[in-house]
Amino acid sequence: MRRATRPAVRPRGRPPKYGKPGHLVAVTLPDEVLDALRRIHPDIGWAIVSAVEARGGGAVSPTPKDARPPSEVSLVDIGADQALIVVSTALFRALPGVQLIPLSATQSFLALAPTQGMADLELTVIDRLESGKTRPRETEALEGLLLQLRKWRRDRALVFEPRSIILVKKARAPR
Repeated sequence: MRRATRPAVRPRGRPPKYGKPGHLVAVTLPDEVLDALRRIHPDIGWAIVSAVEARGGGAVSPTPKDARPPSEVSLVDIGADQALIVVSTALFRALPGVQLIPLSATQSFLALAPTQGMADLELTVIDRLESGKTRPRETEALEGLLLQLRKWRRDRALVFEPRSIILVKKARAPR
């Protein structure tokens, strides 16, 4: 008698950080090593994975290199062939019509004003760069974002669909 097999059920919750199962590891490292890892990537886990891959330890993540969360800007898969534009929170703060929604201590996804799309995002970045009010590191990060946005826009495998999110702000209790 054949036993009926259950269809594969996709686990609920957050997808694996590196695209495959992992384990939490607590380790004590010297401050100099932590500083060096943060220069590779603000997220220590990603810095370690990147260092292992750079030393020829094999690809840890199944996603293409430009789809992994780098330190500045990336597309981060959220499942069902969908991704969010994720940036380093510290580098992208003053873009009109763009709100950073935190995903972690170092990364946020971009949420645009309800009527805006990718073209508006590109123009906002261009305007910010042309304002002359950016510091060198911010200028570098904005230029990188602009190049990446153009690359994604020209990629026929990507389709950008504006969506609305509902951001709920909690009122502070009166004191």
